[in-house]
Amino acid sequence: MKKLLCVGLLGTLVCMPLAIAAEVSKHRLMWMEDPSSVATLGWFQSGGEAAAVYYGSEDHGDEFRKYSERIEAQRRVEVHDGSNQFVTLRGLRPDTEYFYVVVQGEEVSRRLKFRTAPAKAQPFTFINGGDSRSNRWTRQELNKLVAKLKPLCVSFSGDMVNVPSDEEWDTWFTDWQLTIDEDGRMVPIIPHRGNHENKRGVMTQEFDTPKGSYFSFNVAGNLMRYYALNSEIPAMGKQGDWLKADLETHAEQVNFLVAGYHKPMRPHVAKKKEGDNTYQWAELFYQHGMDLVFESDSHCLKRTQPLVPSTSGEEGFMAKPNDANATVYSGEGSWGAPLREANDGKSWTLDCAMLYGFDWVQVSPEKIALKTVVLTKSGAEGIDSVRHLGDFQSPRGLVEWNAKGGKVMEINADND
Repeated sequence: MKKLLCVGLLGTLVCMPLAIAAEVSKHRLMWMEDPSSVATLGWFQSGGEAAAVYYGSEDHGDEFRKYSERIEAQRRVEVHDGSNQFVTLRGLRPDTEYFYVVVQGEEVSRRLKFRTAPAKAQPFTFINGGDSRSNRWTRQELNKLVAKLKPLCVSFSGDMVNVPSDEEWDTWFTDWQLTIDEDGRMVPIIPHRGNHENKRGVMTQEFDTPKGSYFSFNVAGNLMRYYALNSEIPAMGKQGDWLKADLETHAEQVNFLVAGYHKPMRPHVAKKKEGDNTYQWAELFYQHGMDLVFESDSHCLKRTQPLVPSTSGEEGFMAKPNDANATVYSGEGSWGAPLREANDGKSWTLDCAMLYGFDWVQVSPEKIALKTVVLTKSGAEGIDSVRHLGDFQSPRGLVEWNAKGGKVMEINADND
């Protein structure tokens, strides 16, 4: 319903539509295609006509008319009290900083910025975690740490919210703004579907994900290929056929293969059911040399030895550290959901623990190095920021999981 401005003119009450600028907020930036040249921007808008993004590689602050490029919102999804709007920017230059504002009527958003991924092999960092559902303080503090660690991106492996209602998404995206640093730097998110994203089409509604919510792309040329998989639909069938074909096409061309999804194959919490659906990927992972897999759902931390599927091993796996095709599994989702006791370790588990945190990863041509950041009672307070994007030196005050085998786990590039 339009608001009216009513005034008395010569004894007659005259009412006219009142033009009110719509609020533009709850910004998000997604990577679902080649991140060296493509970025999907999203935001919430409280009303009004579709907004437009003004952007370019030169910073003009909120003087939107000075930006070299303009593109109108390409997709609009009605939600409570407004709409989610999306635009996909294409033809971007690799390893380049872009600045942008979202403009609707008289409303101009704060100036935001992001960096595209490099198109050539060079070291970068990223963060993985999941299950931010219900402990809002924990979620907020870990989001603040994302801003301080300045990763190239975050792969979020499901269960952002507890119930996929408009109200919970509103709160989640409000908290996600804490990942934006003081200079407006957006951290791209690679969104994965979890079992609590159980409303039909919800991932497309909130993140503009492709149909099926599974996809893959390279980062830093052929340095790494990342697979965002959907554990909430059959692992095989259409998704499995796609995964098999993609691995056959790309596995031999990249240094490292990394995947993420929500439900673990073998949970490290006893009350959780075995992931027989996702276990169907284990043989494909082994055949093509998947290096690292992130899982969530159980609300604890875990880190495994390099594993191969085996009918004679414990729960279908055997540790085989010297096998170039073996896979390390990490997780299992402790970004704010209620913690559970990690009481189902296996003979091939390196360590598991009941702690809040996420994995912080550096990928270089020689190796993957993985640390697990642990949240303490003081939260993000007193923790310094890293010096620059891609810095993997732990800042002052950061607490890391001293897991068995050491704080840092390394996965070396195959030599063959």
